[in-house]
Amino acid sequence: MGDIRQKDAVCVVLDIGKSFAKVSIITHEGKILNERRVVTPRLHAHLYAAYDVDRLHSWFLAQLRELSVRYDIDRIIPVTHGATCAFLSEDGLLLQPIQDYEAAIPQLYREAYNAIRPHFSHTLSPSLPNGLNMGCQIYWHARRDPKFFERVRWILSYPQYWTWRLSGALTTEVTSLGCHTDLWAPLQKTYSSMAIRQGWVERFPELKNAWDEAGPLHPDIADATGLSRDCKVLVGLHDTNAALASVIVRQHRDPSFIPPAMLSTGTWFIALAPETSVTDLKADRDCLAKVDVFGNPVACSRFMGGRAYDLITHGMTSTDVDPAITQAVMRDGALALPSFDDAGGPYQGRRGEIRGLKVDTPAHRAALGQLYLAMVSDTCLNLIHSDGPLLIEGVAARHPHLCALIASVRNAPVYVNDTSNGVTLGAGAIAYYHEATPPAPNYRRIDPLLKDEVLKYRSVWSQALLETGKAA
Repeated sequence: MGDIRQKDAVCVVLDIGKSFAKVSIITHEGKILNERRVVTPRLHAHLYAAYDVDRLHSWFLAQLRELSVRYDIDRIIPVTHGATCAFLSEDGLLLQPIQDYEAAIPQLYREAYNAIRPHFSHTLSPSLPNGLNMGCQIYWHARRDPKFFERVRWILSYPQYWTWRLSGALTTEVTSLGCHTDLWAPLQKTYSSMAIRQGWVERFPELKNAWDEAGPLHPDIADATGLSRDCKVLVGLHDTNAALASVIVRQHRDPSFIPPAMLSTGTWFIALAPETSVTDLKADRDCLAKVDVFGNPVACSRFMGGRAYDLITHGMTSTDVDPAITQAVMRDGALALPSFDDAGGPYQGRRGEIRGLKVDTPAHRAALGQLYLAMVSDTCLNLIHSDGPLLIEGVAARHPHLCALIASVRNAPVYVNDTSNGVTLGAGAIAYYHEATPPAPNYRRIDPLLKDEVLKYRSVWSQALLETGKAA
């Protein structure tokens, strides 16, 4: 079968996450035909940790060379994590390595930035640690070396950096601008007052829709990979918003459809509630508004669930959990209490701890880790007043035990999409936005597991947090 070429044209989704990068082939019907992934490469720049975009670019071109033999690829859409930008000179030179958002910003600059950043009510973007507010990254580099910043002609959000690298086209797109950057005012649907005052707006290229064609694939890349020079490179979007697009696009086509809340999972666990208000979000609990592909604010709360699970389980790769072991962990009163990272979340500022783990085996830690993910996911959903149906997508959707624990703490139906590739499906829906209707989702309802015991455990977990001064 490997030498049979796919007849119909297909789309390549370049999905660059914090932990892994992935290349997928998807059809206009939403069928995923091929996937390949690699650990996201990094490097250490002079001042901060950074992403090794040259290595990633070489890997991507190698995948295109192989895939072009089998598939007729007529478009490419980049999706990436947020809080990341590239600085380009007038003549198209990347002026410094692209900063990892977990790199610390020197305290002197952070304090100065906090004095000028807009109020939460204007941006719906909370103050976050390290470089998670993209505006803080820009401010640091503008102030630490003004002569350097004078050379910065263009600031590109990370998806649009890859669009530019593949096509040479300069674009900006709203889902990345609206990802806790402090640069966007979601309710006014324009740049924030700070971005305007600082003179940064003119450094961002023209705003385009995620589904717009930015330009054709660069001829050198087309020739090197065997793709047609007519292959389109689309503007692209933020990864969580790509996952959300799989339901948002359906609602846009059918206003009677009420989208479920979504729990997008991976390195980050991100709760999104398209149908709830954004007017009473709690900035100190890492609640915020993301901005969907149509420019509308979406209530959001999140935590670094994948990272926390790794720390609780000491990097355990298997996530198969025996319910009997979960029962034993709950019966023993073992608790994993937040937080296990310095990247925000609803319990930022609290040091994570494990209590009462009487049997310390990998299996018991896996059960404890999944209980932790269920407890904090429930907290995030409650913080954004989500009380209706929930769709779990991403890594967690492939793990029935975890999904069942989450279903046990929710008072409404919980579903997974059987493909568990929400980002790819959503990116495909955007790539074919004007040409095809997204396929009807294939949701599968999840039955709760040990519901009574899990609810009692939640009470114990919440009480432990109250006793330490952090409300659940």
